[in-house]
Amino acid sequence: MAKFIRTNSISQAWLTCVKKIMQEGHEVTDERGSLTKELQNVILEITNPNDNTIPECSPWHDDRLETYKKELLDPDNEQGFVYTYGNRLRQYFKIDQIDTCIEKLNNCPQSRRAIAITIDPIQDNKVDEIPCLQEIAFLIRDNQLYMTDFFRSNDCGGATFPNLFGIREVGYYVAKNTDTELVNMVHHAMSLHIYEHDWDKCREILRKY
Repeated sequence: MAKFIRTNSISQAWLTCVKKIMQEGHEVTDERGSLTKELQNVILEITNPNDNTIPECSPWHDDRLETYKKELLDPDNEQGFVYTYGNRLRQYFKIDQIDTCIEKLNNCPQSRRAIAITIDPIQDNKVDEIPCLQEIAFLIRDNQLYMTDFFRSNDCGGATFPNLFGIREVGYYVAKNTDTELVNMVHHAMSLHIYEHDWDKCREILRKY
């Protein structure tokens, strides 16, 4: 069953999801044998993406968040990871998909074709580690930028919080280069889950939330 959540900020979206998963999530064991609590098809709308509030209960309080935010715009994969989002979006397919989106939007602000993908159906079907982020799409309406992303799988205990801040950086980059303002983010996670090893941490978060 799909769940729609509208919040003002990234932090509020994350905290709301942690609460809902821990209270309403179904237990699912994944391909690796890891037990999770899961909600299916969670759609988050963040109406004020510029809110930079980071709650005390967040595990991301140091420079790691700033480093991660930059990675989504970095085309290089010099460390030789199986994949990075920045590489997939900006270099992997021998095209900078983000700059191509910008070009499309500058040529036609009403375009519905400004979409960047990470999935390689040929290579990714041969391996276990495939991108969780699958797509980012952009729309300009009334000179304002709207951004939507789709995750096949999203770890709310460890990754959703930095994921949203990293994706926001991509939105800021597109907004800057199209002379618009990012005013809305929609995050769609087909499987939004928390791993068993993070349950105690998330219960502690909820005691403070």
